[in-house]
Amino acid sequence: MKFNFFSLAFFLLFIAQVFTQDGPLVSVTVSPEVLMPGIPLNLTFVIDYSDPEDVTVIAPPLPSTLTMDRIVKYPMMLGTQLRTVVEYRLIPNTGGLITLGSFSIQTPQGITETHSFSLIIQNPVTEQRSAVHRLFWEGNPTGQAAAGDRITLILRAQSWTSGQPPASFFMPEVPHGVILASQNLSAGERAGGIILKLTLIPLAAGDFNLPARTLEYNDVRFEIPALHIRVNNRN
Repeated sequence: MKFNFFSLAFFLLFIAQVFTQDGPLVSVTVSPEVLMPGIPLNLTFVIDYSDPEDVTVIAPPLPSTLTMDRIVKYPMMLGTQLRTVVEYRLIPNTGGLITLGSFSIQTPQGITETHSFSLIIQNPVTEQRSAVHRLFWEGNPTGQAAAGDRITLILRAQSWTSGQPPASFFMPEVPHGVILASQNLSAGERAGGIILKLTLIPLAAGDFNLPARTLEYNDVRFEIPALHIRVNNRN
């Protein structure tokens, strides 16, 4: 197994907690830097003692929020000294603060007790997706009208949920050359999926256009298609 001594030494210098009492010098690191549920973390002890066979690490009881995956113990040459490395691979089950009690490291030199460890397990950020309602226009199926006609246009949803915004929320900008007014909706019409009911009166020949729009309301996105009506002169 190949190890990068410089990287490990740099990491220990700036990240490690170091303990020394009646026993050997012990450095402890936790990796990776950001801990998340389901992602293994390594609790690594570097012990200032050369023979792994004479090193015993006694762990505290693990909380139910951590699962033990494996324990590895091996010698490592750091600088000119041979030391013992003990790695605990643990898997967090949930997010939040996890506290581990102290570990006891025993060698013929004596016993070193670590402090307790507080691990912050971050819950992953989930992308909040908006519900999407694709709306459609009803009324004037031919796409043609005559100037002065009175036309009813209905904006409807395929499916509907509670908490819908008022009809005025969907009111489009009124183009030039027309009268466009919103009608009141009954409770039955709203329950049936009608979003908006408009009265259109074109005043002159030409094209009546409402562009496609996308509106956001709380966590709901409404996609409104374009509407085009060809207005002819009245015969």
